[in-house]
Amino acid sequence: MKHFYPHDLKKAQLLTCFLVLLSFSCSFQVIGQEKKKPTVIRKMRLVREVPSLASQLKKGTFKAVEKSNNPQEINPKRRRANQVVPGKGLPKDGDPLLKKQTEKEKTDAKSYSLEPLQVFEANTSNFTPSDPTGAAGPNHYVAAWNVGFKIYDKQGNELVPQASLGTLFEGNTAGDPIVLYDAPADRFIITQFENEDESDADNDFENGLNIAICQGSDPVNDGWYIYTAGFETGAFPDYPKYSVWHDGYYVTSNIAISGGDATGDAVFVMERDQMLQGLAEVGFLGFPLPTLQRAGFYSPQFFNVSTSEAPTTGGATVVYYQDDAWSGVDDDHLKLWTVDVDWDTPENSSISQPELISVSDFNGVFDGGSFSNLPQPAGAEIDAMQGTVMNQAQFRKFDDHNSAIFNFVVNVAPLGEEQAGIRWYELRQTGDGQPWTIYQEGTYVSPTGNNAFGASMAMDGAGSIAMGYTTVSADLPVTLNFTGRYTNDPLGEMSVPEAFLATSTGASTSERYADYTHLTIDPADDETFWFISEYFNPQRTDIISVFKLASDNANDVQTISIDSPEDGALTSTESITITIRNAGNTTQTSIPVSYTVDGTTVNETFTGSLAFNESVSYTFTQTADLSNIGEEYTITATTNLENDEDTTNDSMSTTVQNLWQNNVGVSSIDNPQSDSGLGAAIPITVTVTNFGQADQANFPVYYSINDGEQITETFDRTIAAQTSESFTFNATEDFSAIGSYEITAGTALETDSDTSNDEISATVTNDYCQPVSNCSGFGDGVTEISLEGTTITTACSATGYDADLDTVFDLDIQENAYTGMLEVGYQNSNYAIFIDFNNNGGFEASEMVSNGNVLFADTAEEFELELPEGVALGTYRMRVRGQDSNEEGDVTDPCGDLAYGRTNDYSVRIFNSLSVEENIFPDSELVILEPEQNHFQISLSTQETTEKMAVTVYSILGQKLAENWIENEYGSYVYDLDMSYASSGVYIVRIGNRNGGQSKKIIVN
Repeated sequence: MKHFYPHDLKKAQLLTCFLVLLSFSCSFQVIGQEKKKPTVIRKMRLVREVPSLASQLKKGTFKAVEKSNNPQEINPKRRRANQVVPGKGLPKDGDPLLKKQTEKEKTDAKSYSLEPLQVFEANTSNFTPSDPTGAAGPNHYVAAWNVGFKIYDKQGNELVPQASLGTLFEGNTAGDPIVLYDAPADRFIITQFENEDESDADNDFENGLNIAICQGSDPVNDGWYIYTAGFETGAFPDYPKYSVWHDGYYVTSNIAISGGDATGDAVFVMERDQMLQGLAEVGFLGFPLPTLQRAGFYSPQFFNVSTSEAPTTGGATVVYYQDDAWSGVDDDHLKLWTVDVDWDTPENSSISQPELISVSDFNGVFDGGSFSNLPQPAGAEIDAMQGTVMNQAQFRKFDDHNSAIFNFVVNVAPLGEEQAGIRWYELRQTGDGQPWTIYQEGTYVSPTGNNAFGASMAMDGAGSIAMGYTTVSADLPVTLNFTGRYTNDPLGEMSVPEAFLATSTGASTSERYADYTHLTIDPADDETFWFISEYFNPQRTDIISVFKLASDNANDVQTISIDSPEDGALTSTESITITIRNAGNTTQTSIPVSYTVDGTTVNETFTGSLAFNESVSYTFTQTADLSNIGEEYTITATTNLENDEDTTNDSMSTTVQNLWQNNVGVSSIDNPQSDSGLGAAIPITVTVTNFGQADQANFPVYYSINDGEQITETFDRTIAAQTSESFTFNATEDFSAIGSYEITAGTALETDSDTSNDEISATVTNDYCQPVSNCSGFGDGVTEISLEGTTITTACSATGYDADLDTVFDLDIQENAYTGMLEVGYQNSNYAIFIDFNNNGGFEASEMVSNGNVLFADTAEEFELELPEGVALGTYRMRVRGQDSNEEGDVTDPCGDLAYGRTNDYSVRIFNSLSVEENIFPDSELVILEPEQNHFQISLSTQETTEKMAVTVYSILGQKLAENWIENEYGSYVYDLDMSYASSGVYIVRIGNRNGGQSKKIIVN
């Protein structure tokens, strides 16, 4: 595990933390730095009191949502200069916590499953995204989305029709709502953005937040207090997230802040006690987030009190993650700040310097930080919602500790690939106001292999954690699911198998998806979860799901696996081993179990004790007779608890086979393989497998090519049962001609009991000739070639031929003609370069793109390469040949042998750096300077536009590495690009937007 320390910690502090790190985790407060005082101290405004929704419906003043026929994006995400550094950050080889979860999923694949209690649609939205949010109270569920909300009873019945947010916030439907249930106060809260109202003379703020607090516990029949929090700096409080704490309502926002130290307003707090009373004098404070690093868009979260028991002391904690792929971050970690509020003397309020907690490495970057990441079967690639601690970070008290849980999306794939997973945490403190440490951390991936993201977490009264989330892939439309873990599960694992909620019938036409989802615990029983998210049916629709992890049954024992026997040499005394689980909430002892084989049932008793969610392996005392060779046996295992309340999960069955004594076959054809140096006398090598239970020797093995003559030889040694061995035929075959060959190979054991696995076929293709030459004596041929930023030292193989197709030379078709450099290893050498433009497996004379003579050895000389007109974009094979011109052979013959020289094949990619986009800066030039190695200054001066533009960095293969948004300052766009962590090679830099832009290449050395 890597650890992050501030550079100014004393050695003694480092030593102390190092010793602590020998345990599960280390967390510490940065010391020697002062707390920050509020940057904003002022009062909020009580705008009005609004009558109950019931009375509005009765009086006809209720405002329904106005339907729009034109789908539109609402509240676009605000981004600033993205600080992702291409090539920087760990891990490079996938998420280190992934193995633990995937091994758990393999176990649970044959295990129990859960079903939702209710699933119903809340609304269909014409806005993108829909901003789904909702919270459960004792008797109601309040759901909201970008411009409206509904109230339901616990059976999912609609109590109030779809109401406009303007019902509470007169004249304002700006959107981005959040619904909270303030459990200690038993009140519902609905928030949204504040619209500037020019007719309101008392409103001095252009941007702000509206907060509606129910005057009582009934959101239908009680009225509402409406408050406004304004931002006098004019900064827009994008993506606000709210939390309940004992002394305030706390807010985070993706707000414009000054500098990397975040010295401006970043988080806010409202005086909760006064607001609950509807008082006019309500305090409002703003604070910075000291030492915050971010990647453009950012969204921390305050811990939210999710139950009626709030902490009695201690400040509110805000958490954010710091990714070492970002500029200014040396190692992955969590940052926790504590806000202490003094409402009597607001000037005494403060926010701490951050506490840093080391974590297992993660990669939180997708597509260089852009908002278009995850493929669907149709439509745009949708936003993974990176840079976000997902809604909400939930807090709850227990007798001996406090817990806080939260999650964010991570890329779990190795470098260069992408798969979304969910990194989740449970932090604990021993009591109110005490330090937080990691209790458990995990990375969850869908067992289907699809992207998993858009998660929300909550905890029930037993300490079980539920997580609702979304899966999507190029083959699977947006699908909603849930998983979870019980308090006695192994730490860091989600044990509940992926449970299905709903799947889309349509796709998103926009990259924007949901923006957030919301899972809350039902205070009525402290074990039912309510989850709202977004899918497409086929329009963008919010859907509410209700489920539980806790069991309703007191008595429920289930069989979750039959562990042995397995297929093999079975006997007349086979042991039967099963795993049983207590799925009921009452501890069970002396559990009757049984198995049945061939109509015979064996009854026994597990005499131990099982608490809820505990599993145990049990091996029956009485064995089973499974000795008939070749026979398949069906084994059914059952728990027989006398008062079991769910018998549907008591039994499971499996089939095992007593394998044949005599059963061999060819399981693979190993040689030759396509494009592997095929010639005129190639031996055939196969793998022979003994599938049976008896050793075998001296049996026939055969092959044929293209259904031709069958060649039969003898496997003349012993192959043990259940093993495999390689066999090479004495006969050889001619594969030198370009083309495909169908090879069929098999065994012909006379006593073979199962001939279905005797034979196998494979197709082998000889695509390209591999000429022979000698390059080892004097280093003949082309020894080094450099073209368009890629330099390669050519290989000298034993045959003089080598194929390194992983090396790609990139040619921008915009240039058409290219100048490269090459060296030869022997004086007076000729060279020739070919590109197989028609990809037919050979090189025609018309495909020679360069040739010439080099007089001096080991001296770089220029060569010219020109593409023919009309060549298609794509990747082709390029052949580079060089020879001593005084010796036999013709270097311009792509397949001819050379006395002294070498032939090397590479890949060449022909691309269009401008693609099909329009140059929206026709009178301006994109300028790229390199003031120091691998640090580039990107600039473009233009009078065409002043809108925000994106600087995007692509690999030469088109992979997006970073996307950085910049503003026009004094007629220019300027960005400093750090490529010092990137691999050597050619990259594309683009400035523009979705309408077009300009691109140029850079070379990283």
